[in-house]
Amino acid sequence: MMFDFHRALTVKRWVACGTAVACVWATAGSYGSGTEFTPVGTYAFTVDGSPMRNLHPGAVARTRVTVANPFPFPISVRSIEARPASASARRCKPVATNLRVGPHRGWLPLTVPAHGRRSAGEFEIMMPNTAADTCQSVTFRLTITATATRVKR
Repeated sequence: MMFDFHRALTVKRWVACGTAVACVWATAGSYGSGTEFTPVGTYAFTVDGSPMRNLHPGAVARTRVTVANPFPFPISVRSIEARPASASARRCKPVATNLRVGPHRGWLPLTVPAHGRRSAGEFEIMMPNTAADTCQSVTFRLTITATATRVKR
């Protein structure tokens, strides 16, 4: 991926989403009363979390989250969220009655060094007792989203 440093100087925020490789976009603009944003390019950083396996009603598991920074400057991760995205069985829907994702457990903001990786905490995952029988022992994938800003020196 080509990175335009002149364009990066105007970037205010990066947003990542995904389970392995993030889909990311950058925005620039005024954060004042207008809050109008103009897309200035596509930039990527990675947010990883492990799939949830072998859950059963009442089970609680945790997934650790890692952020990788491909840029030649540090970034500060400001927020991380997760939600169920898919299940390995077609008859099991990734909805709240089958899988619940707790809030992010970790310290934010988190500075990730240039070309570095950092552990970003974890999410607690629970399969409620209301889960459909077809969801037992199914592998769930999460969509993890994160926002980050460039660290100013």
